[in-house]
Amino acid sequence: MAVALNLSVSNLVASGVQRAVYLHPNDRTKLIKVLKPDGQMPNRWNFNGVMDRVMPSTRIRQIRKEYTEYLRVMLQHPEPDFRAPMSHMFGFVSTNVGLGCLTENVMGPDGSVGETLGQKMKRGTLTDSQLTLLNDTIDALFVHSVRASDLNPNNFVFGHRSYGNVLGPEECVLVDGFGDIHAIPVRSMGRWLNRIGLADSCKRLARNTKLLWDPKTRRFSHF
Repeated sequence: MAVALNLSVSNLVASGVQRAVYLHPNDRTKLIKVLKPDGQMPNRWNFNGVMDRVMPSTRIRQIRKEYTEYLRVMLQHPEPDFRAPMSHMFGFVSTNVGLGCLTENVMGPDGSVGETLGQKMKRGTLTDSQLTLLNDTIDALFVHSVRASDLNPNNFVFGHRSYGNVLGPEECVLVDGFGDIHAIPVRSMGRWLNRIGLADSCKRLARNTKLLWDPKTRRFSHF
């Protein structure tokens, strides 16, 4: 019989609207995303909040869309040197707080959880080299036509991926918000429609981070 992993408050890394994120208790290279119980959901009155209450199955749909997008991109790029712009996903695991999605931990040099773009902008610590890493990730989203529906600053993490016992180079990784989760999956209808959606998401990201976005070069820069 499988034993559920025991997750405690001390393992908690982040808590969003839909999911709580925990450190894996036995593997520092992994994180576990757990869908919050319905009773812990905030009472939101926007479209997504109303849909969560009227059709609770939409919460499961978002997870399914995330995995579908990850699989689509990875299956299109079986080459061993392909570097996915989003975090790798490793299936599901049973925990004491619910079914968890197992994903990679993009880590700092000391093994801690990497900093988000939002944290770096708030602290004023985003370096020019890290801005280049962000632009590399944005470029990869366009080149590989990744359907990313939520490019908010807290979904980009700067850090290192684990390759066995070795940490790779610093990267900027989209750790959440990918998958065409819209009620009408427009971004899945064509690459050009997805490009329009990505460009619009980048404009919003610029507003939320106080960065400059150039739609022609598809790059961010400091003011």
